Amino acid sequence: MTSGDPAKPAGSVVLLPPDLENLSGFEAALAAGWSPDPRRAGDENYVRGELQRLRQDRAKFLDDLIPDGRRHAGSGWPPLTTRLFWIWDGEFCGSISLRFQAGTEELPPEVSGHVGYSVVPWKQRNGHATAALSLLLGVAVKEGLDRLIILCNEDNDASRGVIERNGGELFMRGPHPSDRPDQIKLYFWLKPGAAD
Repeated sequence: MTSGDPAKPAGSVVLLPPDLENLSGFEAALAAGWSPDPRRAGDENYVRGELQRLRQDRAKFLDDLIPDGRRHAGSGWPPLTTRLFWIWDGEFCGSISLRFQAGTEELPPEVSGHVGYSVVPWKQRNGHATAALSLLLGVAVKEGLDRLIILCNEDNDASRGVIERNGGELFMRGPHPSDRPDQIKLYFWLKPGAAD
């Protein structure tokens, strides 16, 4: 594990800001076919392209991921901030991000909820996503967020379980503009300080 400011561990899982020292774990996951974007899982061309970009210029790839773990994007006000972390248990396990606009719980229509995560297949079903989401809720509290929306596909029982174990309350079913119109999503509210 590297220095830096990882979130507090939950079991053996910590959240690390992306860095060059641990980029090889991200690279190995890509080389094994993992996608950081669950909507692109199984998209070999996307994964191969990401791997090629990473190997061409490691520092630029890392900067493009999200400089310093934060990115302010979009033309709207307030700007969208993304906090990206790598899920780590001594080795790379996946990624998780918190997306928000300061002062509001609203999100731009193309953003599929405040939280996005993807765990590498060989680390799934070991509690890594549940622990990572719990740690990310602590980050949300520090950012002053009172309520988050998190989505998963209707048929994704594993993600639904992760969300519900972290206190997620189902409030809606339906498509989301960021995905295919026939892909039904489950929408959950999460309250970051509720478990404390």
